[in-house]
Formats: sequence, structure tokens, C-alpha cells
Amino acid sequence: MAQSALANKGKHVGLLRGAGTRFATWFYAMIRLLRMRNPLLATIHQEKFRGLELKESARLAVLDIQDTVFWKALYTLLRATYPAIRVLRYCDANTPAMDKLYCLSNRASMAIRRSEESFNDTTLFSPLVAGDGLRNKENEVYRGKG
Repeated sequence: MAQSALANKGKHVGLLRGAGTRFATWFYAMIRLLRMRNPLLATIHQEKFRGLELKESARLAVLDIQDTVFWKALYTLLRATYPAIRVLRYCDANTPAMDKLYCLSNRASMAIRRSEESFNDTTLFSPLVAGDGLRNKENEVYRGKG
């Protein structure tokens, strides 16, 4: 939190935890994670942090924080999905927003098209493999159809 306050003009900004009940909160958590990149890097490079005994999950998180490819992939994903998140936000509000939906859905389509080349970059996103569990989900969703 000390590094967060230094990076955010004295304001303590923490990480968010996504909720299974709200789709957009996972993306809000990723946006916050991207915003907290520099404080996280500063934290893991402190001497007192290096002296801590870390569990396996924390050690893997530290490896992700140090990985520049992770941050580039996260930025690419969020750049493509942010307009869609804004559409969800307007739809979730209790105020009329039909005039904004067309414009924002068009921006979401454009953002995805702009990011298409980055999504095909195998250094950022590894190709999908049939053995990674996606085949089971595909069978679950499309079982008995077509």
C-alpha cells in the first residue's frame, strides 16, 4: 500500500477481486492490475519483500509481475474489451442510454478489429491446444447440436 500511495499522489489504491456473479468485475480487476503495475514492481524489488517466505501461488504471481509479455498481453486484451465493458456499464445503469449503445458497440467492434493482429501474435497468446480443457467445454456447450 505504501508503494501504491507513492504512485497515486498519496491515495491508497489496492487491487480488486473479481466476483463470480458479475461478469465485468473480472475486467475491472484486470484494469486495476494494469494500473498498479509500477507499485507492484516496486514492491517485489524491496529488500524486505525478498526476505519473505512465499507460497507457491505468491511465487508464481511474482513471476507474472516480472514478465513483460504478461503485461503486454493484458494490455492488448483490455484495449480490445474496454468499449464492450462500457456498453455493459451503460446497460447496467438505471438511466436511458440507447443513444450511446450503437456508438459504443461500434467502438467495441473497431477495438477488436484493431487488436486482431496482436491476438494472433503467438509470443503474446499461445495457440489453443485440444488438450487444454477447451475441447471439454466445447462438447459441453455444443453437445447434441448440429
